[in-house]
Amino acid sequence: MAPRKRAAAAPTGPRKMRDREQRWDEIIEAAANVFYEKGYEGASLQDIATAVGLLKGSIYYYIDTKEDLLFELVMRAQAVWRATLVEDEILATAAAPIRLREFIVRFMQLQDQHREWGIVAEAEFKRLSPDYLAKVIEGRRRFGGFVEEILRQGVKEGDFDKAIEIPLANAMVFELVKSALQHRPAASPNAISDYADAYVTLLVRGLGKADWVAPRRAAPGAKRRR
Repeated sequence: MAPRKRAAAAPTGPRKMRDREQRWDEIIEAAANVFYEKGYEGASLQDIATAVGLLKGSIYYYIDTKEDLLFELVMRAQAVWRATLVEDEILATAAAPIRLREFIVRFMQLQDQHREWGIVAEAEFKRLSPDYLAKVIEGRRRFGGFVEEILRQGVKEGDFDKAIEIPLANAMVFELVKSALQHRPAASPNAISDYADAYVTLLVRGLGKADWVAPRRAAPGAKRRR
C-alpha cells in the first residue's frame, strides 16, 4: 500500500500574513469588478464572495460592511492616481499649457489602465458615510490643488485669460478628462495622446491661449514655451 501523503501544515507567521494580504487584494479586485458591473447599490457581499470563491460568512474575516470595500477601493484608486502629480524638474518649470497637457496625458493613461477602478471610484465615492467621505475628499483636494497651481501660473504668465475663475476652470478640467471614460471606447483605435491633445487644446484655447497648438508628442523634458 502506498504511503498516505501528509496534509500540508496550515500557513503561519509571515506566510500566513502574505496569504491574507493576497486574498484581501483579490477581494478588492473582485469588488471593483462587481461594483462596475452592478453598481454599488446593486452589488451584494455574496456576489463578491462568490467571485473569489469564498462563503459569504468568510468575507467578514476581512471587513465589517460592504462600505469598507468601497472605501478601500476608492483610497487605492487615489493612491494610484497620485502618480499624475509627479513632474520632473524640467517639466515643473515649463509653461502652464505644457504642464496642463502632460497632466491630462498622465491622467488619461491611468484611466485607460484602470478603467473599472476609475469609474467605480468616481461614480460611487459620494455614497460613503461622513467619516469615510471626509478622508476621500481630503485626498481629492491634492489633485485640485495641483491643477489650480498650473492655472494660476498660466494667468500670471499671460497664457490664460486673467478673467477666468480659477475654481470653475479647475472643475472644468476634471470634468472633461473624466468624461473620457465614457466617450472613448475601451477598444478605441485612437491613441490616448490623441484624445488628450483634443481635450487640452479645447481647454487651453478656452482659457485664453487662442492660437495654442499641442506638441506632436508628450515631452516631459520640453523646454519652456511662451
